[in-house]
Amino acid sequence: MCDLLRFEADCQTLQVIANWMTFAGGQGQQSVNREMERKKYMSKVGYLYPDRDEKLRNVTDLRSLQQAVEATPYEKILAAVQTDEARNEAESAETTIDDAMLFEASRRYSMGFEGGFHIGCFFSYLKLKEQEIRNVEWLAQLVQMQVSKNMPGWNKFIVPFQYHLNDAVNK
Repeated sequence: MCDLLRFEADCQTLQVIANWMTFAGGQGQQSVNREMERKKYMSKVGYLYPDRDEKLRNVTDLRSLQQAVEATPYEKILAAVQTDEARNEAESAETTIDDAMLFEASRRYSMGFEGGFHIGCFFSYLKLKEQEIRNVEWLAQLVQMQVSKNMPGWNKFIVPFQYHLNDAVNK
């Protein structure tokens, strides 16, 4: 359960930083005020807090965020996220920080059932149900907008427990 809560806190911190980079990146005097505001919302719990806190406070773009989480489990997750230059080259295969974190969260919550009897099973179940509801809402919106089935949005939703099938095939 502690692992899941720390991961959740780190996800929130990384998403606060990503949203700050998207909406407030470097706007002079306003940037200082927004940076102080961003620091308020950064989690003081999780794997990143004591060691990476100062590096995360100085993040200004995706590359510096990837450098701030070097040698942590989040390095591999953020490596899947494309930088602005790569995003311009391959628009159709775009992976965002939110997508990468949702995929990893789904994997970790699925693993929550592997431990035995603890409160983490119930927490994982609720989080996976939330993901399932998001998936259904996403697909319903695509149907309502009459989006062609060839569009990449149809592949965006995440199916929980899918990784177990992949692990069984690899063994």
